[in-house]
Amino acid sequence: MTPASTGRPTPSAPSAPSAPSATGSPPPADPLRTPQARLLADALGPVRPPAPTERTSRNHLTHQQLGRLAAVLPPARELLHDGDWLAALSSCAALADPALYMTVVNHHVLCLGSVVASAGPRQLRAADLARVVDELERGHRKGVFLVTEIGDANSHLALRTTAEFDPAAGEFVLRTPDRGAAKFSSVGVPGRPQSAVVCARLVVDGTCYGVHPFLADLCDERHTAPGVTVSGAFGVETLPLEYALVRFDGARLPYDRWLRGTARIDGEGVFHDPHGDAGRALRRTLDVGRPLWATVPSAAAATARASAVAALRHSRHRRSHGRLAPGAPVLAYSTQQRSVLGASAEAFALSCAAGSALDLWQRSQDAGGETEESAAAETAFSPWAAVDRRLSAFKAFAVDGAARVSAECRRRCGVAGHLAVNRVSGYAGFAEAFGAAGGDNRLILLDIGRALADEDTDEAAHAAAPPAPEGTSAAAGTDDPHWWPRTVGVLERRLTARLRAALDEGRRRGLDGMDLWNPLLERARQLGEVHTLRLAARSVADAVTAAHGHDPVGRALAALYGTTQALRLSGPLQWAGVLSGESAASLESAADRQCAELAPYLDEIAARLAPPEDLAPTPLAAPDYAAALHSALSWPDGGDS
Repeated sequence: MTPASTGRPTPSAPSAPSAPSATGSPPPADPLRTPQARLLADALGPVRPPAPTERTSRNHLTHQQLGRLAAVLPPARELLHDGDWLAALSSCAALADPALYMTVVNHHVLCLGSVVASAGPRQLRAADLARVVDELERGHRKGVFLVTEIGDANSHLALRTTAEFDPAAGEFVLRTPDRGAAKFSSVGVPGRPQSAVVCARLVVDGTCYGVHPFLADLCDERHTAPGVTVSGAFGVETLPLEYALVRFDGARLPYDRWLRGTARIDGEGVFHDPHGDAGRALRRTLDVGRPLWATVPSAAAATARASAVAALRHSRHRRSHGRLAPGAPVLAYSTQQRSVLGASAEAFALSCAAGSALDLWQRSQDAGGETEESAAAETAFSPWAAVDRRLSAFKAFAVDGAARVSAECRRRCGVAGHLAVNRVSGYAGFAEAFGAAGGDNRLILLDIGRALADEDTDEAAHAAAPPAPEGTSAAAGTDDPHWWPRTVGVLERRLTARLRAALDEGRRRGLDGMDLWNPLLERARQLGEVHTLRLAARSVADAVTAAHGHDPVGRALAALYGTTQALRLSGPLQWAGVLSGESAASLESAADRQCAELAPYLDEIAARLAPPEDLAPTPLAAPDYAAALHSALSWPDGGDS
């Protein structure tokens, strides 16, 4: 789909000829340019990033926006099975305000998502549960997801909150055993009814049956619910909402507040679950994260594209006053070109990967949910990769990539990049926060690396393109969009083989468990990261191939993305024998050449990547930054003239 006009004059390329026409096959579908996105943007209206001193009013505004979105969203059961709607909701919310995105994720994807996934039709007809779900869907009641506990490194494998079944009353009793088991989430706004999906260990007749979700009311407009204690609010700077700790001391829940799926407790007080053991119960509870992983790449890509476009446009208008080139735009400097155009190329790649993640999830939905890979997976460091390895891999790739893009764009815009009104700093905070939220990226990568090393089959060997012929230099191949998928595929295979060899050697020496794995953890993490890069590289190459040679800008962005990633991983590429030292050294000149080839297309790059201006207006991208910044601020009468 061809991007719409941004509504402001398009700047010309510095020291470059007029941009040749490169219009051809469209880039990957943009969730921000769909009818769903237009409805959401109209519902939100103009959103201005609030000043740090406005935190309290910001929280009230965020929850007002939750209600506005609810007015145009389809019912939860429809929304949570529609990838186009979810991608549009995620992208629009993250662009408008990352704090709103976190609220939307908690409310729609995790809280209502747990209800949709695990409450049966009979449960949903129960008056008590039906009332709460109706209030959540209308946005009158705020929903949160309480999984993280502050003790034991926030590990989801060691949750200690319990939900004990009381057979006499037919109810569950929620308890927090100690301070370390207190739940953490963004629940600190008074004056609004709130309910939470609480992940707790189900205990029946003294036996624990794994972690299950329960829907508990936390408070009404004035009071917390009986047996619930909510701490005073505290902040998180990277994603500014009001957060709090929640503890339970005998809070009672009706039987139908157990989001039990196919499990049940019979009239004799005996627990039954036809679909697995306690370990599977945790994976099923956290399966609610799959639509999050499917759509957080869309949100991350949207913020990365917005950051890259803002930095690109600002670099074209910002003037250098150094002795080397006084009066020249800072984008004339090769260092700025490599940084800003490299960020644009990575933002393009993030968009391709986001489309793949969404398609993967939609196909798994059509096939009935859990994949064979996930059903057979074991958990070592966290439960996330065991829920869905490929989706969790896309989540880790997208968030880490967006963090890298936004942080680099913020750095390249000087002090302007740090101003909240210019948005880039907020986008960097969003990506940084989601490195831990929704499944910790480092733990995801560790589990992916461990699984690849322990498996009998070599997935990368079958999925990667064949290696280049012997003697082919890096410089000769980098302009081919398939060079990077081929190269990173070879790297993955070699890292896998090296890690397997180290594990075999350790086992021959009688090592096991921590003694075996601890010296190899960084290798496992790196293998997990390279695996995510290989999945994304394939997405980029597929998107460029689908254009049948009619998209020179996409092809050039794909090539620069590959070269930039190869430079970032030049160490592993050399010591794994994928590139020689000479080939690795040639990557610098290849990147400079690719930036020069992109210079005539700066207008088209900006138009392709830019979000609709009414969703994320920023003075940073304006031709006259000072005038735009003045206009965006409040002034005493006459102060903005």
